[in-house]
Amino acid sequence: MTDRREQMLAYERKAERAYAAMYDAPGHGRKDLKDDALFFLARAVEIADALGLAEDAARLRARAENIMGVYNSQFRGTFR
Repeated sequence: MTDRREQMLAYERKAERAYAAMYDAPGHGRKDLKDDALFFLARAVEIADALGLAEDAARLRARAENIMGVYNSQFRGTFR
């Protein structure tokens, strides 16, 4: 279980790096980074679910919703 949990955490770290990079990316690059972050979080959720880590899965899903909300409110349709 430890190896799989570490893999889940690694996906979460990748998601956070992609999310942080959104703020410095040019317009269309932000969408790609948002998509990357959501992809990595989805993989992390899959692992959490498989391991029965309900709290982690819920936390990761909430983070994905938060990232989507931030993207929609701050970046969607802004191509500078």
